[in-house]
Amino acid sequence: MSILLIAGMILTVILLSKQRNWSSVNLVTNISYKLKGSQLSQNFWLAGAALFAANTALFCIAFVIMFFLPMGTIMGLLLCIPLSIFTWLFISEIWDGNDKDKIKMACVGNSFFLILMIWAIWYYITLESAYPGDDLFMAWIGLIFSLILGLGAMVVSMFVILRNK
Repeated sequence: MSILLIAGMILTVILLSKQRNWSSVNLVTNISYKLKGSQLSQNFWLAGAALFAANTALFCIAFVIMFFLPMGTIMGLLLCIPLSIFTWLFISEIWDGNDKDKIKMACVGNSFFLILMIWAIWYYITLESAYPGDDLFMAWIGLIFSLILGLGAMVVSMFVILRNK
């Protein structure tokens, strides 16, 4: 499991170092050029809601892949990390407003990860033992992993979205 975590971190670092090259990919420039003058590129609430929906969809895809497909963890890392970075880069490329509104848009869109972390904390706080003497240490480890992954995804997303062009 730790090998997969290290592989995911290495893949993320490689993809983040290549993000400037991704922004010049024809698919990104063609679609972002078509959406440049739309409301999505200037209203931070609409762009933030689109980012929130994208983060939710990507989380659902990762959840389905990791828990319902054999060898899903490897496929999840190889598919969802680049897809997430590509989506965040795309949202960043179509933004046409000022930097203050871009920060607001990123905060609205990344509130999905904040909600996910709050839910994990609430779930741990309200967790009860299945039987007397039950040790909840593994639940605590799951909480720590979910908080680390949620915070990591939020930081990487903010880094990709708020980068300078």
